[in-house]
Amino acid sequence: MFPTLLRKIHRLSRRLWVRVALISGLAFVALGAAKLFGPMIPDGLSEVIGADALNRLLDIISTSMLAVTTFSLSVMVSVHQSASSKWTPRAHRMLLADTTTQTVLATFVGAYIYSLAAIILLSTPYYGEKEIVTLYLATLAVLVLIVFVILRWILHLQALGSLVDTTARIEREALRSFKVRMERPCLGGHVLEPGGIPAHARPLLAERTAYVQAIYEESLQAAAEEHDGRIYLDAPIGRFVHRGEPLAHLVGGGEALEQAARANIHLGELRTSEQDPRFSLIMLSEIGSKALSPGINDPGTAIDVIGRIGRVIGSYRDEIGHGIHEALHDRLWVVPLDAADLMQDGFGSIARDGAGQVEVLISMLKTLAALERHPDPTIADAARCMSAEALARGRAAIGFAPDLERLEAATPEALRRR
Repeated sequence: MFPTLLRKIHRLSRRLWVRVALISGLAFVALGAAKLFGPMIPDGLSEVIGADALNRLLDIISTSMLAVTTFSLSVMVSVHQSASSKWTPRAHRMLLADTTTQTVLATFVGAYIYSLAAIILLSTPYYGEKEIVTLYLATLAVLVLIVFVILRWILHLQALGSLVDTTARIEREALRSFKVRMERPCLGGHVLEPGGIPAHARPLLAERTAYVQAIYEESLQAAAEEHDGRIYLDAPIGRFVHRGEPLAHLVGGGEALEQAARANIHLGELRTSEQDPRFSLIMLSEIGSKALSPGINDPGTAIDVIGRIGRVIGSYRDEIGHGIHEALHDRLWVVPLDAADLMQDGFGSIARDGAGQVEVLISMLKTLAALERHPDPTIADAARCMSAEALARGRAAIGFAPDLERLEAATPEALRRR
């Protein structure tokens, strides 16, 4: 249960309003601390440090932070719209979860709230002479924080929303989600083979049409143990389920297990990459495919994306071979990732849209040739099938003889003989 709580808190922390609320709360903590530590200030310190400038400093903070926050929000919206239109509409959701942007905006809003609250309190008898000194010191600390955050924001804006930043961000998220998945193959449960659901299992039907965004496997395991049941999760993370379609099948446990299963299979309107490695691959593939559209015609971006996809898929290993005997959650059965699906997610659309561009196909064949040497046989076999598909598309689409000769010359001998 505790890991589930931590994951829910982590998901909540990636929302902008949460960080704004936390840092705004810290502003009130600083105001209260100024009152608390005021009696410790020695007499006469106010004149020494120039605490009389407190009101002017607070006025500067309140007026500047409002303008800076408005400007930063407009920059953020412009960057998100640009990334959405240039690369892929899904990319802006990755930028929305950018912790640096969220922290910067939250700091600006928190400083603004701090200054307003301090100005109001200074007009009341709440602060004495000694408390004003502590408030002045706290205000100086806030100013130092503002300067640091502004410098960090300037450096961050240099690359935010650019192609390199966006693709690198998606690649990091893909590698992270693959790493998490490979550390716990099949979410720590048993492999659910085709036809592996018992005939007497009862379906758990979706109550609304949505994506399966997350599965809290620790809580599902605890519920299955408590109610002496078994859970077969035949709707994997990332699947779009319609109302009335099965999310899972249950054996034993009764209604209490059904309620626990519904509470720990999270549905949402949008697909997310939190537990869904395939979604990150799809986003990378969309960027590469869009770069090949006639209106953009940027094969260099497609080639860069192909390399990134190759790195991501290269981090995969077969869940069946690595997880079937090491189930941490012995009452859960989960559909494993399929190597052929990963290949189609990553390379399928680029192979289709880049079939007429020899440099893109050559890059893809080289990447797939490297994946054919992958130690996992499922990845190697899937790479061979994708290589054959890409080559067939190229041969059918390229009509210029010299380009076709370049493609054949770059094709591995083993692939040409297939």
